[in-house]
Amino acid sequence: MKLGKHKRGILVPLVIVFVLLFTSCNNTSYKGSNNIVEPSEIADAMKDNNIIVIDARTQEDYNKGHLKGAISLNPSELTVSEPVKGMLAPKEQVEKVLSEKGISNDSTVYIYDNSGGVYSGRVWWVLKVYGHSNVKVINNGQKGLELAKLEMSLDVPNVSPTNYKAKDANDEMIATKDYVQKVAEDENSREKIIDVRSRAEYDEGAIPKAILYPHTKNLYSDGTFKSARDTYLFYHDLGLKKDDTIILYCKSSFRATQAAIVLDQAGFENVKIYDGAWLEWSAGDMPTKPKEEKTVPNAGDAS
Repeated sequence: MKLGKHKRGILVPLVIVFVLLFTSCNNTSYKGSNNIVEPSEIADAMKDNNIIVIDARTQEDYNKGHLKGAISLNPSELTVSEPVKGMLAPKEQVEKVLSEKGISNDSTVYIYDNSGGVYSGRVWWVLKVYGHSNVKVINNGQKGLELAKLEMSLDVPNVSPTNYKAKDANDEMIATKDYVQKVAEDENSREKIIDVRSRAEYDEGAIPKAILYPHTKNLYSDGTFKSARDTYLFYHDLGLKKDDTIILYCKSSFRATQAAIVLDQAGFENVKIYDGAWLEWSAGDMPTKPKEEKTVPNAGDAS
């Protein structure tokens, strides 16, 4: 049945109103959140002398231009190479690095990168593990700062060394190989293992019971973090509940920390990083084929 011009004239505005109402319910801004800060908030925030902005990109990228006033701190400075490359550095090393960078225990720290939150997420996680509560990742990283038209510079800021004192590592945020092995071998375990690597990496081998959900699906097509609502819905489709213990891993658990940010923000309460990750697991005589494969088709296509 064809609609008359009058009815079509009424229908179109109604559709527009419906779309606006629907999209307004899905807040993609992270203003006031615990783990993520919007680029638009950075300019005013940096007027506070207690704010430290970390550029977590490579030193080469930093030298080509960075947010004015930002210091360079690549996550590799907070890692060790034993028993495998890229593992969490001991407290003494973290204290030394943060002190040399001019970071105090009461500093509010904002971090950005150009890798979808992977590098900044790793720095965020290390600081959280060692008890630094005031730390957030800048949404959309370098790209977001440029879109917000914040000033870039080649100048390296002068910093005054501090005497940073870290807390003991929070073991509740870390999953050891022994812990992961017990979960993988226990058919009745309620803990969930999430593999955030790519499909190709997963197909070559994965921890038993691991559910594939690539870290790239935590981002919209423009590079911003998915909203807390969308994050919850997609992970809920994987069978995750907010009170589940969730173990995240990738090759060296850099990408896993990016996933930890959005999961924590979405209200998942018990998130652990398997720090040794695939490098450690695959180096030993451990099973490497998943018993079950779960994915969410097109979960990363939302924009």
